[in-house]
Amino acid sequence: MGKGQVEAITLVLITGIVMSLAGAAYFWGKPLIEKRASITDIAAAESFMIQLDKEIVDVARNRGEKSINIPALSGASLLADDAANSVVFSFLVTQPMLAFGENAAPVPIESVHVELNGTYGESPRVITLESSLYEGQYMMTLRSAYRTLFTNVYPYRAYRITISPGKKTGDNKVSVSYGGTETETILDDGRTIEVVKTIINVRIS
Repeated sequence: MGKGQVEAITLVLITGIVMSLAGAAYFWGKPLIEKRASITDIAAAESFMIQLDKEIVDVARNRGEKSINIPALSGASLLADDAANSVVFSFLVTQPMLAFGENAAPVPIESVHVELNGTYGESPRVITLESSLYEGQYMMTLRSAYRTLFTNVYPYRAYRITISPGKKTGDNKVSVSYGGTETETILDDGRTIEVVKTIINVRIS
């Protein structure tokens, strides 16, 4: 066998070995890269929901209007759910980051009090994160739900931020504005309580 043939065969073998190693590195490294990307997306989504809550609370206290950009994440969608009095942000990741299924519970995000109702002075909202399987990927859902806060001294009153959704026209920006207040009277453990509801209009464009 000539010297040129030996060099050619050696080059082919080296090229094959390098390609095999590169393929193995990609095979083992791809999940790690995707997991890091998923962690980054979740952190961005959580920061968005926390900031959106701050804007909602600020508008409830000081009136006016605030706007914030919606993160451009894969499959991102924001909606205002008046039935559950909450704002819901969903997006897709490629790696399983949370347990999901019938026995999985939503994970609180910067929320100490997670009860349906609370005491006046506590945070008016509960932010949770949950996951579900969606067409070979994983749907992450962040929910910021607003609860009723009760005073524990006479005269008994309660306060609630009430989400009022407007027409949704896109997924780029969300605006929250003051919509006035309403009051209703309820009975709780034999006590007559006046509930003051601050309306927050949520418009997604």
